Amino acid sequence: MNRMKIVIIVAAVLLVAAALAIYYAWAAHSARYVYAGTVETREIQIGSKVGGRVTQVSVEEGAFVKSGSPLVRFESDDLKAQRAQAAAAADQAQANLNRVVRGNRPEEIAQAEAAAASSRAALEEAQNGPRKQDIAQAQADFDAAKADALNAEIFYKRMEKLLADDAISRQDFDNARDKRDSAVQHAESARQKLAELQAGTRPEDIQSARERYNQSEAAAELARKGSRIEDINSTRAQLAQAQAHVADIDVSLREAELTAPADGVVETVSVRPGDLVPPGRIVVSMLEPTQLWVKIYVPETDLARVRLDQSATVRVDGLSQTFQGHVGQIASQAEFLPRNVQTPDDRQHQVFAVKVYVDNAAGTLKSGMSASVRLK
Repeated sequence: MNRMKIVIIVAAVLLVAAALAIYYAWAAHSARYVYAGTVETREIQIGSKVGGRVTQVSVEEGAFVKSGSPLVRFESDDLKAQRAQAAAAADQAQANLNRVVRGNRPEEIAQAEAAAASSRAALEEAQNGPRKQDIAQAQADFDAAKADALNAEIFYKRMEKLLADDAISRQDFDNARDKRDSAVQHAESARQKLAELQAGTRPEDIQSARERYNQSEAAAELARKGSRIEDINSTRAQLAQAQAHVADIDVSLREAELTAPADGVVETVSVRPGDLVPPGRIVVSMLEPTQLWVKIYVPETDLARVRLDQSATVRVDGLSQTFQGHVGQIASQAEFLPRNVQTPDDRQHQVFAVKVYVDNAAGTLKSGMSASVRLK
């Protein structure tokens, strides 16, 4: 009987030892894939490319804001004035482009053609020379002027004799002399005009008339053809440049009013109304609570069992509930470089950062919480 009890006790002890061994082996295996980490969230740092004087701060630290909500506004009166000037320049460039594309108005073309026709008539007149009627009229004018000059000379001689006899006054004599001189000059002018008509048009006058005609005809042709394609392209480029200037100022105006790029919690606000902020300075930082993850470090010996989208269970200190997540990123390089020769124990100290994204944890988990992650 005592021997049977001893056998039973030994068997029970062996059974308990085996159970404990199995339990501790299972616990060690399970604990092997539990890693400690810290809850992190995406931080958004917001600044302005233009800066300036702060006129309004619309949020406080700790506030939850929706995407597009105003955060900080800068003074922008000078940018608005520049924008008005740039818009006026763009309108002027558009008007210039419309003008060169349409070309000359019909009235301008008709005016240029009329000038060319007048120049052509003048050239033909110069080439044909004086008309016979003009020469005959000039001959008659010269004959009449010559007769007047002869009569004036006879009258002057008579007055000269009368002056010698004191029959007339000195004034009458002077009048007769002036009349004679005027008649002689008129006759000479008529003679020169007759000689000019009889000689015909000079070659240099014909050449000058031809050049005037060619110039006016070229101007009419340019008016008919309109603007050159080079001028149109140049004006179009000027319009594009003016429009780009307007767009550039619009970008600066948008930078003068900072808005939330996503839903999130305002972490810090480093400016107040009246502050003068240089371009590029961070004025507001936000945390995006919908983008939560736990950063853990997996030894190289366990890395083969970790894969993207692998399910995980996250537990946070102080909270009884657990959260589900998945592996979203695995670092491609170890955090610490090992020695060239490594033992299996050394390789356990070579770790890779892994991000485990937590699902549906917005509003519950906070950045900086300590967490443990079990990879399934």
